[in-house]
Amino acid sequence: MKAFIFAVIFAGVVAVGAASVLQDSFQQPSYSAYTTEGARVGEPGANLYAY
Repeated sequence: MKAFIFAVIFAGVVAVGAASVLQDSFQQPSYSAYTTEGARVGEPGANLYAY
């Protein structure tokens, strides 16, 4: 039982650490990540206006 609790706590710590590293270092918005000739994204959210 102790090993299972330790494994759950360890998995939680690893998940929080990985999310923190990915959020701060590697992720960026799609309008800045896909700035090539094939995917031109103008103003983000411009196509979501209700007319």
